Amino acid sequence: MRGRSWHPDPRCPPFASLALITVDHHGLDAGPRTGQMVVAADLADELVLAFERLWSLGFPIERMEPIDAFDGDDDASMAANNSSAFNFRTVAGSDLLSQHAHGVAIDLNPRLNPMITARGIYPPAGAAWLDRADVRPGMITRPGPVVEVFAALGWEWGGDWAEVKDYHHFVRPR
Repeated sequence: MRGRSWHPDPRCPPFASLALITVDHHGLDAGPRTGQMVVAADLADELVLAFERLWSLGFPIERMEPIDAFDGDDDASMAANNSSAFNFRTVAGSDLLSQHAHGVAIDLNPRLNPMITARGIYPPAGAAWLDRADVRPGMITRPGPVVEVFAALGWEWGGDWAEVKDYHHFVRPR
């Protein structure tokens, strides 16, 4: 993680406050998979429970690897439709730390659930999934079971935001 998702910056959480979770999930082909993500340690059990619930619902996740597999590059991770969490970085285009920098945010199937801002669609290939009424496997919608799973645990969904629609993003308010 050093030099990729974790950096020697006083604002970066210490390794002891992070946890690597390993969870089973269904792939987009419906086959069983095992994935990993780094999260805030105090949220690890909660997230394992969320992924157990997603497993029981049959919700597919294409890929789940720590962002270090992409050298900490959020754009590359999103382009690969990788679901991830901790990455010590700023919000794109700003000096503000991302919620991912604290391990309290996760992104699920970002290509199928793009972020839409005034600057564009992220990842750009997510444009094929902008019609949220055309629900396909791996998409997150409201109403919908994925939002319900996370909301029941106190997580907020970026698809509910007014200024930006971040359909792949869930965050645990602190």
